[in-house]
Parts: sequence; structure tokens; C-alpha cells
Amino acid sequence: MNNSLTGFLGTYASPESLGIYRFTIDLRNGAMSYPELYYEAPDCKYLSLRDSMLASPLKREGRSGICLLDTAHNKEEALAQPAAECFGESSPACYAAQDDRYLYTANYHEGTILIYEITYEEGSPGRKKRPALPHIELAKRIPIAPKAGCHQILFHSHYMMVPCLLLDKVMVFDCQKDFTLVSELAFDKGTGPRHGIFDRDHKQFFLVSELSNQVFVYSLTENGAAGTDSSHNSISLPDFSMKLLQICPILPLDAVYEEPPASAAIRLSPDQRFLYVSTRFAELITVFKISHGRLEQIQQTGCGGIHPRDMVLTPDGRYLLVANRTQGGLVSFQLNPETGELLDICSRVPAPEAVSIVLSQHTI
Repeated sequence: MNNSLTGFLGTYASPESLGIYRFTIDLRNGAMSYPELYYEAPDCKYLSLRDSMLASPLKREGRSGICLLDTAHNKEEALAQPAAECFGESSPACYAAQDDRYLYTANYHEGTILIYEITYEEGSPGRKKRPALPHIELAKRIPIAPKAGCHQILFHSHYMMVPCLLLDKVMVFDCQKDFTLVSELAFDKGTGPRHGIFDRDHKQFFLVSELSNQVFVYSLTENGAAGTDSSHNSISLPDFSMKLLQICPILPLDAVYEEPPASAAIRLSPDQRFLYVSTRFAELITVFKISHGRLEQIQQTGCGGIHPRDMVLTPDGRYLLVANRTQGGLVSFQLNPETGELLDICSRVPAPEAVSIVLSQHTI
């Protein structure tokens, strides 16, 4: 068996970055191949990989929308061809997600969530049967607020959660009620909730804020209150509740920076024992140990470049890959499996304007 994984990079449009790039990482030593252009289209910023289907926002000829690529059918070609595209936005979205039936995009500037339905020529939705090439059609547009800063889309049970950075809220929608807004998780002004992540069992939720540079830790309980009640930093719905347990500062209180630091990516280790956060303008990776549902900061170290926009761990938990957008490229760090701490840089490859990383979960 070949001990390597295929990875994909989403990039901002620039003369040096033309779309989505493909690379490999060797799981024996963390060495990465030089990224090669995989799909050419401007502003393929955020990537979502589900099975073999790779989704990304894009912009072409003044139109913005979403594309879907089947990586299983584009293994050998120099440049991939889209399985489907749909244009329904005035500017490229900053986030994409997908499930068996829908593609979802969050648009930071428009303040909207767009839901695209995936169908196949025989008309059956979903991906369990793939009789032919998929077709994407805009199914629903959810306006939240102009310049709301919608930055991510997460799912818990039949609820969709959207961190809105510039509103200082996480909006909660009920997917079973035609995506009706049912609750809001409120934060102090200037917090800037950006990205969150659930643990494997959805018993805890970790949220990083871009503006206040904090990590919020929540506990989740099924079978919530009889009614609905949402207060500051908590949610209570008929079938689940979410309660704030802890707020952890990311940066030293006395630290001084040339530009205001802005935390970005948040990732859990595969064994669920460690949490990783990247912070731009401080150019740091912060490592937290998770013990009894609470966080303890155990390491803060350089990101290997400038502007660490995204990062991802390999499935074996041995390496952390960091995409430094403006300088330093794509870097792989070896991790200490016992402590979760970053060790040496194993490999570095050019990756101009890289802002998103996904890895195939299968060796090739």
C-alpha cells in the first residue's frame, strides 16, 4: 500500500494562484509534493470534500457560484473538468459544505446562505445512486443581513448553525422546517465568532472568535427545554440545549502586535484529545489539551510563515498541515502523539494565496 494521501488547496485569485491545487503527503515522513493546478477558476477559496466529491465556490466571467468536481474521475487528467456548476451569487462565497442532497454556501459580504440541490439525470436526489453526471440547481436563498459576515455552516442533528462574524451571533436554523430561524447564540460586541467544531459525539462544541481571539467551549445536552429559550452564550431548544462551560483567551494579555491579531482555523485531533487554533498577524498556532471537557493551553508556536489561514491534521494524527496565505507556503509539522505539541517542520512547498486545505481520508 502506498502510504500517501491526496490533498487539495483552495486559493484566492491572484497572478500566482489560478484555482484549486492538488498535492500529496507521504505519511511516513510528512514530505509533500509540489502543488499542481487541478481546476482552473478564480476565487476557489473554500473547499468541501465528501467521499470523492469536491465542492468549491468560484467566479467566472463576472458570475459567482458553486462547482462540484468528482475527484475519483479526475485522477490522471492534468486539469479536472467540473461535474456540475451553478451560478447564483453576486460574489464568491467564503465557505462551502455538502451532504447527500445539498450544497451549502455562506457569503460573507452578501450576508446570505445559499442552498443548492443536487440531482441526477434519473431525478433521484442524493449520492447513493450515481446514474449520470449531477445537476446543481439553486433551491433556497436565506438572507441574514447585508455584510453579516457569514463565515461557516455547521450541522447538529436537524439544525444548521451559521457563525455571523460581524453580527456577533451564531444563527440556528431548523432544516426540518424549511430552514426556519429558530434561535440565536449571542456574543459581546466585537467578539466576531468565526468557526466552530463539534467533537465526534456532538457532546461538545468549540468556537473560535476572530476579533476577540478566544475559544468558547460548550456542552450539548439532548432533549432540551419544553419551549425555546436563548440567552447570552446559550441555546435551549425542544430537543437539545447548549451551555457555555469555558472561555479561553488565545493570546497573552500583555502581547503587542503591529496589526490586530485575527484567529482563523480551529481543528480537533483525530483522538479528540487536542485542539488547534491558528491566529493571523500574530502568526501563531496554539495547542490546547482537552481534559474533562475543559481546555488547557499547552503550546504556542510559530506557524512557519505569515497569515496562517487554514490547517488540517492527517487522519493518523501525526502531522499538522498549515496554509500560510502570504508567505511561507504550505507547511507540514510533525506532532508529538503523546502531548499533541508541534515538533519540527517536515516539509514546505509553495502555495500562494492558499486559504483552505482538505485531505482525502484514503491512502492512494
